[in-house]
Amino acid sequence: RGNNKTRDIVIRRELRIYPGERFDGDKIRKSKERLYNLGFFEDILFDTEPTENPDTMNLVVTVKESKTGEFSFGGGYSSIDQLIGFVAITQKNFDILNFPSFMGGGQKLNLRADIGMVRNNFSIGWSDPWIFGFPYLFGFDAYRTSHNKDTDVGWPYNEVRTGFDARLGKEFTDNFRGDLIYRLENIEIGDIVDNASQDLKDEEGTKIISSLAVELTYDTRDNIYNPTKGYIVAGSVENAGGFLLGDKTYVKGTGTAACYFSFFNILVLELKARGGLSNAYGDTSEVPIYERFFAGGANTIRGYKERRVGPRDPGSDEPIGGEAIAIGNAELTFPVYEKLIKGAVFYDVGNVWRRAEEFMVGGNYKSGAGVGVRVKTPIGPVKLDYGYPLERHEDESEWGELYFSMSHGF
Repeated sequence: RGNNKTRDIVIRRELRIYPGERFDGDKIRKSKERLYNLGFFEDILFDTEPTENPDTMNLVVTVKESKTGEFSFGGGYSSIDQLIGFVAITQKNFDILNFPSFMGGGQKLNLRADIGMVRNNFSIGWSDPWIFGFPYLFGFDAYRTSHNKDTDVGWPYNEVRTGFDARLGKEFTDNFRGDLIYRLENIEIGDIVDNASQDLKDEEGTKIISSLAVELTYDTRDNIYNPTKGYIVAGSVENAGGFLLGDKTYVKGTGTAACYFSFFNILVLELKARGGLSNAYGDTSEVPIYERFFAGGANTIRGYKERRVGPRDPGSDEPIGGEAIAIGNAELTFPVYEKLIKGAVFYDVGNVWRRAEEFMVGGNYKSGAGVGVRVKTPIGPVKLDYGYPLERHEDESEWGELYFSMSHGF
């Protein structure tokens, strides 16, 4: 009841209790979590009503639909992208066959354009978690992204990517899923800094990447948007080139694990680990720079400049990334002003290694610690972090780094 826009089948397929079964509180709770994670409803109630049979009750699912479509535009600033403007159309409950409203089928549609001082992105994406009524996800993305040369954030060259990806996914259990992703991409590298070494200059030019990736995810989080307990473990293996053709051949594997703990119903501790290995093969002697791992900055190791942790180019001293990465993060968040302001304390550690075999030896880890504030505002969330480097490189500030970002989603 209450689903004026959403089709009944979209709700029913998320339920984990079925007609004829005994009442089960655990299955009810799991059903409610899955419905909330759709992002279509702001309130969900489960109730029972009697039938003619005293041993049988009707289960009534009442939902209050939220706004699932959004047209937004505006601007923001971050320490990585500097000034940037955007315009976006998003529908989380799209239905390509439901003319003229195109709503209620549980599909997702995204159209977005970002135009800024250093980055310009254009993309369109669509996915259906139950393609043709079968429990398989199918989706695609088409995009064009460009990043201008900016040595302040570790980009010693211009980069333009134009590509397409298609994905097929399947939920094997309530918590375990697998995805198969094919990517075809044209990548252009140009305007490399003048004092770069020959190794970096060899990256200049246009290349075609054709790759296929397999990704497995196990997720027990109570809420995918704002988790307070549970964990998520994900791993992927990607092969580029070889039987898939393309100009580069390499293999890349990545893994992520995050655990969430809640204390006193107000504190949330996130422990997160990330790792990755890559290696070129065949006619490709080096993993291309645009497929290597980078670390340092707001999203990896705070306290350091963007992409500045790891190997440097011997000619220009600019970051060139590596074939291996390991990152660990611990962050504790707490409310400062209910539902509006959160505080955070964090510790980050990790490194990037030039060669995959160096990962086994390890060493030379960089770490940073600091504090942060997250503010929910009418124009979007504001995130401010201050990180201090515990192992300082000669070009790192002895006062640490301040990271500021403002965007339109919370």
